[in-house]
Amino acid sequence: MRMLLLIRLTLVTAGVLLANSSASPNTKVHLQINSKTGKHIGIQDREQVIAGMEASLLSLLGFSKRPKPQGPVYVPESLRKLYVRQNSIGVADIAKPGIHTRSANTVRSFFHVESELDEKFRLPNRFRLSFDLRRIPLGEKLQAAELSLSRIAITEEDDSNGPRHGRVLVYDIVRPGIKGRSMPILRLVDSKVIDLRKNATVNLDVHPAVERWMKNHKSNYGLLVHVMTGSKKLEKQHVRLKRSIDEQNETWVINRPMLFTYMDDGRYKMTSGKQILDRRARRAALRKNRRKDGRENCRRHPLYVDFADVGWNDWIVAPPGYDAFYCHGDCPFPLADHLNSTNHAIVQNLVYSTKPSMVPKACCVPTALSSISMLYLDEENKVVLKNYQDMAVLGCGCR
Repeated sequence: MRMLLLIRLTLVTAGVLLANSSASPNTKVHLQINSKTGKHIGIQDREQVIAGMEASLLSLLGFSKRPKPQGPVYVPESLRKLYVRQNSIGVADIAKPGIHTRSANTVRSFFHVESELDEKFRLPNRFRLSFDLRRIPLGEKLQAAELSLSRIAITEEDDSNGPRHGRVLVYDIVRPGIKGRSMPILRLVDSKVIDLRKNATVNLDVHPAVERWMKNHKSNYGLLVHVMTGSKKLEKQHVRLKRSIDEQNETWVINRPMLFTYMDDGRYKMTSGKQILDRRARRAALRKNRRKDGRENCRRHPLYVDFADVGWNDWIVAPPGYDAFYCHGDCPFPLADHLNSTNHAIVQNLVYSTKPSMVPKACCVPTALSSISMLYLDEENKVVLKNYQDMAVLGCGCR
């Protein structure tokens, strides 16, 4: 299992005796070489061990190389909220209200690429948005796509006699027009009625457009957004489509249009309802199993993976680390029901009790694993939300 690989790497590099049953239950194990091990390992050898560990963990997380962030990055608030939501439910599939993300486990964010063409759109409520999707990994499949637009509420002072509601329309530019020769070919992909007196973010489904672009990136001419306010007098920008002339970058990065693609990297299976219920039941049923002879029966132990210890806190936005846990303990004969054993393990322990030379004793291993969510920066300094399956131990048993 991937989780076992992660734990094994941690054990080797950390030099910590995880089998020590006398350790405090609150002990946290970090991804670093401790001082005791350091006495026996030279500086160059230690650096090689850390480099090997980093390469193995990067491969485990699906990276070919370590991302190198370039300057400060703003994390969209919607991604932060989704990250918190995903960690609370502990499944690998993206679950966002209002959009069907199917089997997606990765959310990639893109902002509008500014160009000279922007100056041709002088009206505040009509603008072309351009997004560069060429660096999306080829192995990922699009499951959904969403355009997120921030707004500024229109007060009665701005337009006292104007209508209260408007409409946002978003078109896929199938073919751009040529001035004096041909009109552009547009395809309406979504529209929404909006309350002009409110400033809540409006999200539009642009899956058909993005799906077409990913089949042929040369056909990506962007999206045309048209905001209909129903008032010719209203010249103020209600939906934030373009940067104001005197607007500071710190303000614009918060309000600029964002495109979110919900991708499936093909590495994991969708979580069933039964698996979710089983995980919740195991969380509620975790218990300690200390025997009278001082030895502990098979159970879950603390193991904290700290990303700062390998210098990853500059590109992993959240979390700073996570509780991976590990399984350790004895599988005594006869196996009790609470040790979550299989019939095969019971038979194996029975044979072991009569003839130890024939088979080994049943082992304490993870029987249930949960997912974690990570916010990180990719090679282009774009924010990505990704769910990783089977990263934390929920339950242990004798197998």
